[in-house]
Amino acid sequence: MKASGTFRVHAHSFPQVTAPAPAARPTPPAIQPVRSVVSPLLPVLLPLVLAAIVLGAVFAWLFPPAAGDGAPAVRFSDITAESGPSFTHRQGEAEAPTTLGGAVAVFDYNGDSRPDLFLVNGAPWPWEEAREERRVRSSTLYRNEGEGRFTDVTAAAGLTTEMQGMAAVTGDYDADGNEDLFVTGIGSNRLYRNLGQGRFEDVTESAGLASDENLWSTGAAWLDVDRDGRLDLVVLHYARWPQEVGLGQAFAVAQMGRSYGTPTGFISAYPTVWINQGDGRFTARPDSGGLRDIDPETRRPVAWPLALTVLNVDGDRWPDLLITYHNHAAALFLARGDGTFAKQTGTQGPRQEGAAASFASASALPFAQSQGDAERLQALLAVGSLDRPSAGLPLAAKLGVVVIDLDLDGRLEIFSAQGRAEPGVNRFESGRDFASAPKVFWQQGEAWRALPDAENALPLLTARGVAAADFDGDGDLDIVMAQNNGHVVLLRNEQRTGSPWLRLTLTATRSAPGATGARVEVHTPRRVLTQTAGPAVGFMAQSESTLTFGLGDDARVRKIVIQWPSGEVQEVKPEGLNRTLVIREP
Repeated sequence: MKASGTFRVHAHSFPQVTAPAPAARPTPPAIQPVRSVVSPLLPVLLPLVLAAIVLGAVFAWLFPPAAGDGAPAVRFSDITAESGPSFTHRQGEAEAPTTLGGAVAVFDYNGDSRPDLFLVNGAPWPWEEAREERRVRSSTLYRNEGEGRFTDVTAAAGLTTEMQGMAAVTGDYDADGNEDLFVTGIGSNRLYRNLGQGRFEDVTESAGLASDENLWSTGAAWLDVDRDGRLDLVVLHYARWPQEVGLGQAFAVAQMGRSYGTPTGFISAYPTVWINQGDGRFTARPDSGGLRDIDPETRRPVAWPLALTVLNVDGDRWPDLLITYHNHAAALFLARGDGTFAKQTGTQGPRQEGAAASFASASALPFAQSQGDAERLQALLAVGSLDRPSAGLPLAAKLGVVVIDLDLDGRLEIFSAQGRAEPGVNRFESGRDFASAPKVFWQQGEAWRALPDAENALPLLTARGVAAADFDGDGDLDIVMAQNNGHVVLLRNEQRTGSPWLRLTLTATRSAPGATGARVEVHTPRRVLTQTAGPAVGFMAQSESTLTFGLGDDARVRKIVIQWPSGEVQEVKPEGLNRTLVIREP
């Protein structure tokens, strides 16, 4: 950080001294002794000065000053190569669905308290030529071995999947203590039951979740819709995508051939609310549980939803939903308390492509730890409108976004993938490229400022899904990004501010697994930090469920208060900081 200020030069008056005129021009007596001393020391002093400068720079990098009122100290290291994940996403031909792909889900599949990685792959379209470069590639599961190292366990886990996948979300729907996996895509979605001991079983058919082969599903979330203690499932459908209609879409850009375009020629598809029956089966709620959004201008169904997030806006412990669309205003649906939802007016977001998809992703973690979900919602809508000049962010497209406390100072930052949906976009939009560097933004007053790209050294990517988790167990949150038609990228957080932290894992007993909607308050002597538990889902990504509280200058936590969805209020007094606590619902 560069300090700025105003400097004044002061003129001083000195008595004038008249010296006798010399015959020659000898060196002034006042200067000669200095030269005679300094000159022999220059070979010694110069290396010492240079060494001090170098050591100062190294110290400043290793131990940056606390953020205070300025920009946060955020640095990353790309550890993809050394950590082990070699996954590469594969898209189909230049079709709209394939340009959006590139998803990642973070979850603990084997119960060892380490966040593992599941990366969703695409596949060749059935009508594509069967060339070697178009061979089917499976989605991939990586087991976290500790200290940020991963091993491919896809085959051993029984997760060799070949589908045009979109997103993945996890939840313990059968309450056996193991996180189950649901994958959306074009065609039938997949439900994989976690059998324990590192194995999964495809139970899509027996669970009643097999979908139309022409249906294109996008975002999803596990939540307890009717608050019966069981996890239900909400699935968004972008549109119906039959082969003949897809081939008939002649979107093209000059000199680029077939291109991405708004799917105006496709049939709309409402979300599906799947109710957990408790016996391993699900039934679809009629009328989508009230999640049907109607365009007030056309009186037709709003199509092309991309992502959703779970909120508790009104504090009634019933989960509310914010749904974001391709290029339509976002919609907030409040829970009625009977397993259905009602659209709330006056909360719409921007009508521009790319922006709407991002702020659902931004809600993966609370936007402001001192705010409740009502204020959080307004902040999320602001995140979706970051293109507006008043917000201070010149973002044209964002796609994957997470809002997290990167430097553990108790304030949150925005990490944006900066993704684009169109290869070769620079050919017709000057200054934009398909591959772009992610950005980190911090809040200064009411405006958001970008941290310098050079400080973060983030590479050019075609990033889509962005998720956050503490992969190396050091307390701060690292970043994983899935690319479209590219390799996975793992960024280690190198913040090193020394700020204390506390991480909380909630174990529900009477509430639904995952404790969706639980309000967690961390009380310090100076403030109260608040987060809401729930599925940390966004655009093509799911972050870890463990809650991370950065404490900044607070060196002590007085108490932790948890308001569980069941109605139980629990108070915990932690012993020590810089640790992960597992808190069980009483």
